[in-house]
Amino acid sequence: MRDVPVERSLSEVIRNLLTFGDLSFRDFVELALYHPEFGYYTRAENPVGKGGDYITAPSLSPAFSYAIAGLFRELMGREEAAVYSFVDIGCGNGSLVRAVAAQVPEPNARFFGVDRSLERARAAEDGTGRAAFLTTLDEVPRDGVHLVFSSELYDAVPFARLVQRGEHLHELWVTERDGALDWTEHEAPPAYDDYFGERQIELAEGQFADLALEWEAYYADVARFVSRGVIVTIDYGYEAKKLFHPRARRFGTAAAYSRHRVHRDLLADPGEQDLTAHINFTDLQRAGERFGGRTLFFDSLAKFLLSIGITGHELFRPVQEVSISGAEEGLQLLEAREEARRLVLPDGMGEDLRALVQVKGLSFENWSFQRQLF
Repeated sequence: MRDVPVERSLSEVIRNLLTFGDLSFRDFVELALYHPEFGYYTRAENPVGKGGDYITAPSLSPAFSYAIAGLFRELMGREEAAVYSFVDIGCGNGSLVRAVAAQVPEPNARFFGVDRSLERARAAEDGTGRAAFLTTLDEVPRDGVHLVFSSELYDAVPFARLVQRGEHLHELWVTERDGALDWTEHEAPPAYDDYFGERQIELAEGQFADLALEWEAYYADVARFVSRGVIVTIDYGYEAKKLFHPRARRFGTAAAYSRHRVHRDLLADPGEQDLTAHINFTDLQRAGERFGGRTLFFDSLAKFLLSIGITGHELFRPVQEVSISGAEEGLQLLEAREEARRLVLPDGMGEDLRALVQVKGLSFENWSFQRQLF
């Protein structure tokens, strides 16, 4: 019987697995992100923020939580219910759900953060106890009205990398060659051919595509959970025709993030860098609509935030109305104002991200995010 070697890093875990054969890239991503000991998202360190690997919209500026809290108050003001729940799926360290809770003090408002690993949320506990942190959506009480929110949740789902070779679709796998991790190709399982066939998408010769078959199923779980409520999904992605466009995205969308640098070396430093791919919002839309939701908004995050009132935050006040006590405070304010503006300016983060809003069991008219901006 062969002794099992002690594994001190994810690289060693993967190399031990490769002694038994190649590993699909989808399984490689699963290990890289969610291995219980060495996975990128299961580490105690927070990867989000200036000191991490990337910035997210909720972490960029307090103006973001102000806008989301305003939408939650809008929901509470227009829909009759005994209790109202704000649910952040993929809550990370819980900073957003805590910030929203601090701005909505009503006693009939409840706040829940959901994440498969709660180490970072527990480490950042603020002592107020207003937000509860859970590992599954099923643990959230289903009574009342819900606002279910997620930011960059679906682009963190392990994904496959595929390429069209003649009449055949191939899936990329990981192998070891000359002591280093390298790519190899296997014929793709029928499920991926079915995915493109059902959506009437034809990949061009040599075109790469990145996708997770679970996108639709995961969103369907959310849509089933909500009986009366609003589902707000913010992520990088497009609708199907744009996502799999043979010229615009010929090489797919897979990318790695480390120390605020984005690159395509997907096999480097497993467990030490984020791996992500743009999502197919068409999958989410049709899953929600299949379970009674209606799509009321799908556009840039910038337009969404502007429509729900982000410019009411103090960081958007005219400069002449701001009181500054000194040069250092002025520089800090200038930086904070610039970060808030990145959420809504045409060349900022808010233009790259997309927001999808579906409503279920409530009125479909006269929401703030439905108003014309221009």
